[in-house]
Amino acid sequence: MDSQTQLNNFPPPHHVIFIIIFSIVFVTGIGVLGFFLGGKTALFLVEGLIIVPAFIYSIYFNYDLKNIFRLKKISLQLIFVSIIIGFGIAVISDGLDRLFQIFLPMPEIFEKQLMESLKINSVSEFIIIFLSAVIFAGLFEEMLFRGFVQTTFEKTFNITPAILITAIVFGMIHMNPWWLIQISFLGIFLGIMAWKSESIFPSMIVHFINNGLSLIFINSMEESYHWYLNKEQVYIPIIVVSVVVTVFGFWLFFKICKK
Repeated sequence: MDSQTQLNNFPPPHHVIFIIIFSIVFVTGIGVLGFFLGGKTALFLVEGLIIVPAFIYSIYFNYDLKNIFRLKKISLQLIFVSIIIGFGIAVISDGLDRLFQIFLPMPEIFEKQLMESLKINSVSEFIIIFLSAVIFAGLFEEMLFRGFVQTTFEKTFNITPAILITAIVFGMIHMNPWWLIQISFLGIFLGIMAWKSESIFPSMIVHFINNGLSLIFINSMEESYHWYLNKEQVYIPIIVVSVVVTVFGFWLFFKICKK
């Protein structure tokens, strides 16, 4: 391919579907290996290597990496607004998760394993978990889903199904049925931001904030958040404020993107 052809072409949908399936098998195998290695290795390997199949594929077929992974620079205004949206969506997502746990509670054994994998007991564990759950997850998952997958689907389908399909696949690849709705819900907003800005950086910022706050909650005593929680549910006024902040943030976001 010449450079112009690379710039204007994206993988066919069936190639993308194959890469998704291969990525699931790949990270599952990596996760099993990490489990036997012990410690926090599994999460580190899974999040750090999830982008590898799509990255190798893109290099092999000589696609423009900046284009296919949506690595377009954004303005400081968009960065600031993305931060605002990130905090709003993080609280809404947490509220939804706590609500769904009432009707579809995660089995105690799985919840214990999940909490243990994200529990920080030392400086070295903090570095590994922060890199894995925040930096790697925010960067590489956005490159894969809002970049590689969604960008290709947008060229094949209409925008709405492209965002929805990507969000559902994003939820499924986490392989946690008790989080499927919440993660897919987050994926829809991330998809809208990537599509509208033509860059993964806004969605990456929101992803960073969402995972970072979750990590803080998991490693803190619930008593510290008496102002935030009411019997394990987020106070309704806080949810309302978060919705207002998110809506206002998206209004600004769209306005800036139009410019």
